[in-house]
Amino acid sequence: MPIATKPFDSVANKVTTIIPCFNDSASLRRSVQSVQSQPCASRIVIVDDGSDPAHAAEIGRIAAEFDATAIRLDERRGPAAARNAGLDICRTPYVAFLDADDVWLPGKLAAQLSEMEARALSFSYMRYANVCRGRAKVMPAPQSLSRAELLRNTAIGCSTVMVARAFIGERRFVEAECEDLAFWAILLDGAQRAYRIGTEPMVLRHLGGRSRHRGRAALHYWRTLRGPLRLPPGEATRNFVSYAGRAMWKHWVPTGRTDARLAALGPVS
Repeated sequence: MPIATKPFDSVANKVTTIIPCFNDSASLRRSVQSVQSQPCASRIVIVDDGSDPAHAAEIGRIAAEFDATAIRLDERRGPAAARNAGLDICRTPYVAFLDADDVWLPGKLAAQLSEMEARALSFSYMRYANVCRGRAKVMPAPQSLSRAELLRNTAIGCSTVMVARAFIGERRFVEAECEDLAFWAILLDGAQRAYRIGTEPMVLRHLGGRSRHRGRAALHYWRTLRGPLRLPPGEATRNFVSYAGRAMWKHWVPTGRTDARLAALGPVS
């Protein structure tokens, strides 16, 4: 069972930021600092997804240092279960997500929250830059996405997302190889849309692990379409062809700009 190491104050802030973490204590501090330094306050929830004892102890120290709520899962259950544990104790009007190796740029939270409140949005995202080997590439993102458009163009970075808590309701992340994509698709049922806030990148995304291995990422995407999302073969194939074409365009054609200033701010990869 999850163990919370600090009481959760539901009235202190408008936003809860959920950060799942597995053996990422080295990068976690910088991620948490990027939230803590935002002018707009956020309640921080760090979910330790069954890390090794040394990492777990350091995660606990970081949570205490930054006055964050820490939840420790007794065994590794994956990012979907970790984010769900954070959602289960979230009582603020909005929830944001941040991976433990990504960082927010100053002003991200305030800009996104103010726009969501002004426009009464339920689901928003922002642009991000991929940081890898000392280079930062700003990735394209459309002004808005429906469910069908999202499945053809996986342009939403998890660490850029803010969602109204009431809009989520009892829905939760599902076990999937692309668990964030599956959850966004679940939320964007019917005529719902997600909207981009701003035009400049406000999140620096560490490009590592499955993100760096494009063939593996494509396999995970296909399995998510056919598994948790239960798309029929024809529809899944059409989405996959569109996804593959866009992925090649984004990563191999120089359409996104590189930015040395962003790379200097970003996580070391």
